[in-house]
Amino acid sequence: MHSAHRPLSMNERPRLLIVDDERGVRESLRAILQGECEVLTASSGDEAIAIVGREPVDVVTLDLKMPGLGGIGVLERIKEIDPDIEVLIITGYGTIDTAVQGLRFRAFDYISKPFDCDHVRQLVQSALARRAAARRMKSLPDQILSSLSHEFRTPLNVIMGYSTILQEDGESLSDEQRLALDRIRSNSDALLGYVETLFYMAELDCGAQALDVAPVRLSDMLGKLRSNLAPGATGKDVMVRLDVSTGLVLATDEDKLTRLLRALLDNAVQHTPQGHVVVTARPASGGATLEIRDSGPGIAPELIVETEDVIAGRTGMRPPRQLGFGLRLAGRLVRALGASLTLVGSRDGTTCHLVIPDLAAADAPHVAYGG
Repeated sequence: MHSAHRPLSMNERPRLLIVDDERGVRESLRAILQGECEVLTASSGDEAIAIVGREPVDVVTLDLKMPGLGGIGVLERIKEIDPDIEVLIITGYGTIDTAVQGLRFRAFDYISKPFDCDHVRQLVQSALARRAAARRMKSLPDQILSSLSHEFRTPLNVIMGYSTILQEDGESLSDEQRLALDRIRSNSDALLGYVETLFYMAELDCGAQALDVAPVRLSDMLGKLRSNLAPGATGKDVMVRLDVSTGLVLATDEDKLTRLLRALLDNAVQHTPQGHVVVTARPASGGATLEIRDSGPGIAPELIVETEDVIAGRTGMRPPRQLGFGLRLAGRLVRALGASLTLVGSRDGTTCHLVIPDLAAADAPHVAYGG
């Protein structure tokens, strides 16, 4: 069910609804956020549902523990009224189970009490940015997006097809010509991959990629990824080693987690001229922890905070120039999976610490979730 009210136009000031039974919390959040958008407040879940049903709202901050209809119930009703409203859960608990339960109902993120003003602003800005991106995407007919995708892919497929035909006629080619064709083919493959990633990232940004949760054995997934990486890693004299707990199974979206780990591993191998990349995976409360450690030159300390800001989706930050497609995609997938990613740089290399929640940890039905 969608709300019958008129949606906000692209030029109108965004609208935020603060839902909390404590007046002090409502007023504190209003003071923090009124410079970002127009602010509405509700002291109960029922009042919030009534407001969302009659007025355009972009983002909701929602207290998890309220008398009467609780936060998760309110979140479910809001998403029934308008699935594209972004919801930030406010909780005094801050546990991974709480975050996962909200994510299962498509919460954008969660805020732990006592909250940090700058962190709250950043999360609201990120939620507003995704809401705006979703509106922009929906303003384009599906035919236009499909046409754009087709226009990008078709010439690349033609180039790749003809280069394959020419390669098969290798006997009449000189070594220099064969080398040129190899470069054409490899660069066309890479460019097609960038195009696919670009459109996938656009789908994540507008919430068009639903979570498909199923049990995943991490040792099998990482083993396949290492096999796929082997040619590129061997060519650079980089050894990829796995240290994964036996029988470690996680309920998650296999495709998204595979894309995330592939992006992080590709980045580690790419920035390791020679040496090793070690992947460690261990069970953790409510999920699993993964560590990807490389022996490359290490990320510059001044870039770590900027990179983590981009990965976390915090707006208002200037993205590091060195941050490539892979880490930008990783950031979106981290948020889609409800995971967290931190970076540690040193002279001995860079380490990615990834915490992935088990999406079956909370007792909630499966619903779609956008990244």
